[in-house]
Amino acid sequence: MITMSSRLSPHRASLVSAGLIWIMLNGLGSALALESGPVAPRLTPKLQKLFAEEMIAVQAASQQILAGLAAGDHASVAKQAQAIHDSFILDKKLTAQDRRDLETALPPAFLELDGTFHRLAAKLADAARHKDRDLQTYYFGRMVESCQTCHSQYATDKFPAYGGKAPAAHMH
Repeated sequence: MITMSSRLSPHRASLVSAGLIWIMLNGLGSALALESGPVAPRLTPKLQKLFAEEMIAVQAASQQILAGLAAGDHASVAKQAQAIHDSFILDKKLTAQDRRDLETALPPAFLELDGTFHRLAAKLADAARHKDRDLQTYYFGRMVESCQTCHSQYATDKFPAYGGKAPAAHMH
């Protein structure tokens, strides 16, 4: 297993991993020197593909968390939240060059948002293990807010409602 830990601290590696997830679901864009704006254009095709895979996994887990919350299925919520917290698809597939490319493309603020998201997922998993419905709802809400914040800052190309250019209207 190739990990980012050889180059990044475990906390930062977690941030990068989550960041990659957010970017793909949120639309990849550029952030080499910018604190906000789409970061996808700055990523290599391989990194874009890996981001997409992680974002799809996070989205699927989030949908299962919502279903688990509605059904009172604490075990399912805990399992899916822990999976989001532990999601390191990229860690397993990154070369040294990929890590350098990633570090160059992602701004520190993005990495911070990513870390926050993963910490919230861990707190949600813990709340679910303790069967605390109120905390589960709270932390899941904070995770969704984290998604919205990231999308509005780094994926406006993917989510034009957050201020990016809207796609051309389809005409018949």
